[in-house]
Amino acid sequence: MRTAIILCGGKSARFGSDKAMLAIDGTPMIRRMIGRVSPVVDEIIIAARDQAQGRYIAEAIPNDLKVVYDPVTGYGPVAGILAGIQASESEYSVCLACDLPHINPDVIDALFGCAEDSGGDADAAVPMHRNGMIEALHAVYGRPMIRACQIAMENRERTVRSAISLLKRAVFVPTESLRRFDPDLRTFLNVNYPEDLGRLV
Repeated sequence: MRTAIILCGGKSARFGSDKAMLAIDGTPMIRRMIGRVSPVVDEIIIAARDQAQGRYIAEAIPNDLKVVYDPVTGYGPVAGILAGIQASESEYSVCLACDLPHINPDVIDALFGCAEDSGGDADAAVPMHRNGMIEALHAVYGRPMIRACQIAMENRERTVRSAISLLKRAVFVPTESLRRFDPDLRTFLNVNYPEDLGRLV
C-alpha cells in the first residue's frame, strides 16, 4: 500500500493567498495534484494547518479523503509530515508540498520503488540535485520519520532536513536519474510568487 500526503499548512506569505486553492487551468491546485498522484497511490491524506483551513479547502477535495491537522499550529512542514504519516496506513508515504502543479506520477512511482526495493530497510527516498539541494517536500518517507519529526520538534528544529538527518538510512536519489521520467524535472517546480505562474502553465 502507498499513501500520498499533500501538505497544505503553509501560510503562503510570499504568494499572498492560499496556494492550495490557486486555480490553474480552472482547477484548484490541490485538486490538480490529487488527480495527478491518485493513479500511483492507494490513499491520499490532506495535511492542513488547522480546522479553519480544512473547512476552506474542503470544497476542492473529494469528501472521502482523510484530512489531518498540524499538532502544533504554525510550526511548519515538519508538523504536517508528522500528522500525515501518523495517519497513514502505509509503510511508505510520499509527502508533497501543495504547490507542485506539474507533479509527475512516474517520478512518484520511481521514488516509492527506491524505498521499497531496499527490502524495507530504507527510512526515506529523497531526491537530491547535483548541488546537494534536496527536495524534502517531494520525497518518500517510512514510518521512522514519525519519531524523527517528533525529536526535531522537541529540539525546536523546524526544517525537514533536520528530521531527515535523524534517520538511520535515508536514500538520496539523484534527480538526474529521474529525467528518464521527466526530462525537464518539472515535477519539482513550485509556485512561490504570482509571477512564477508564467513559467508553470
